[in-house]
Amino acid sequence: MLRALKHYRKYLGLSTYPTLNEQTPLVAKLKGKGPVTSTRQIRRLVQDCFDAAYEKMKADGLEEDAADLRSATVHWLRHTGISEDVKFRQREHVRDDAGHASIATTDRYIDSDLRERHASGREKRLRDI
Repeated sequence: MLRALKHYRKYLGLSTYPTLNEQTPLVAKLKGKGPVTSTRQIRRLVQDCFDAAYEKMKADGLEEDAADLRSATVHWLRHTGISEDVKFRQREHVRDDAGHASIATTDRYIDSDLRERHASGREKRLRDI
């Protein structure tokens, strides 16, 4: 991510790292000045990236992988991020970062991971020794 950020800042004509008291927003509004204040623009940018990657993969002959990516959405990305986060961080911290009002909402991601693990265990075959 840091490499991507440095590349992005260079593309914008900025220094590699922000300077002290720099006011440049990480993601600027498409119209007007200042930082993005709505999640709608972020969702659109991320979805545009998914769509562009899909088209590139398809053009490169990676149809099967492209088909998997075609179903990717911002919500899927959020869900995946939270599901991974709860494996390594305190669930209260994940809850707060995710903006969940209740720890029960965050716990669903833990339960989801446990269900997937249980399902994968059912597929496991025992060998004769």
